[in-house]
Amino acid sequence: MRLLPASLFGRTMLVLVAGLIVAQVGSMAIHLFDRGSSVYRLASLQIASQIAQTVRVLNRLPTDQRAKVVQEVSGPHLRAALRREPVEVASGFSEHDRYEAEFTEEVQRQIGARWPIRADINPHPRDGDQSPGPFALWMARHFYFLLPEPFSIVVQVVLEDGTVVVFDVNVPQEPLSRLEAIVPLILLLMLVCFSLSGFLVRMTTGSLDRLARAADAIGRNPEDAPLADSGPSEIHRVIAAFNRMQQRVLDYLVERGRLLTAISHDLKTPITRLRLRAEMLSDGEIRAKMLRDLEEMQTMVGTTLDFFRTTGSNPQRQPVDIGALIESICEDRRESGPALSVRGAAQAPFRADPQALRRCLENLIENALRYGGGAEIEVTDSSDRLRIAVIDRGPGIPESELERVFEPFYRLDASRNMDSGGTGLGLSIARNIARWHGGDVTLRNAPGGGLIAELALPR
Repeated sequence: MRLLPASLFGRTMLVLVAGLIVAQVGSMAIHLFDRGSSVYRLASLQIASQIAQTVRVLNRLPTDQRAKVVQEVSGPHLRAALRREPVEVASGFSEHDRYEAEFTEEVQRQIGARWPIRADINPHPRDGDQSPGPFALWMARHFYFLLPEPFSIVVQVVLEDGTVVVFDVNVPQEPLSRLEAIVPLILLLMLVCFSLSGFLVRMTTGSLDRLARAADAIGRNPEDAPLADSGPSEIHRVIAAFNRMQQRVLDYLVERGRLLTAISHDLKTPITRLRLRAEMLSDGEIRAKMLRDLEEMQTMVGTTLDFFRTTGSNPQRQPVDIGALIESICEDRRESGPALSVRGAAQAPFRADPQALRRCLENLIENALRYGGGAEIEVTDSSDRLRIAVIDRGPGIPESELERVFEPFYRLDASRNMDSGGTGLGLSIARNIARWHGGDVTLRNAPGGGLIAELALPR
């Protein structure tokens, strides 16, 4: 299973989304812990100050008047009671020891006298309070400053006359519902950030995608218009370098075509001179052999030049009527007797180099006629691909040789006799032309015997 997206856009967005989520979660955690500790510190200071003021007042009052003061100071977060002896408090958690020590020191500081003081965090909820759930209990134990309300602090102060004032303190906490109100705002902020990030990343990857398509298309038609500069400065430089490379490739192909045309023209003269000299030989047997060698040489030179000249010499494309082209090729062959049939038709013209495409089809049909004695041509067209299959009923080709026959000058028969199978460049030229047009030529053995040579061209 693929865990990472395949595209650069998907991977970049994944990194941005993950980073933004981590940043938001981290900022919320910092906000929660910082605000929670601040609220706890302020609330505990206020309660410690209230306890100190209360015990100072009680210490100065007569015993019979203290009950009224205790009743007045009691509230939802602070309850007071008078005792003759200290009360027993259940042993709490070790995680709360530092909070107990800090609260004791603060009350002692607020009182301003060294009276005996003890503060214990009661691990049990107060009477009438609901028992907290497992998560709240865990949070209150390990992060008491965030959730102090499930537990209470029992503070015992011994007055100068020995009376023990017991305070049951419940430090108020920051309402967690405030976080619930913040969550929609955070989600809205993340959505806006995701949208902007996606737009910016798409601008960058869009330029790279256009560059990839242009690089793929340069093999089909190097005369395509140069790419328009867009995107960041780095992409600008890449596109400019690609446009320069495309122009150099086009110049090279044009120059190669001119050079090969000149070579082809220049080779005709010495071959013609040799042919004339051979004709003047008196020995008929030697004359026939030399003429045959010259004919073979001329054929090999011609087909070799055709192999290099099939692409680049005239890359201009124009709409080609596929049906008329195939019918023209078949009509020329039918005069010599071989069986040819055509099935199917192209839905629309195909933009191609007419002469190159004709040469490609001629080579495939010639192979079928040479080795199969006849050919069936089947045309299948769709919105995205044009397929032309040339089917023969010959002996076929071993599976291990289906790709090797496309190699230049490679032939299945070991003989180099021109009459037994040509120079071995026909399929190479056909595939070269097909790939120049963005397609390909493939071979496969027919189920009932014979060979299927298929030319596939993208629409």
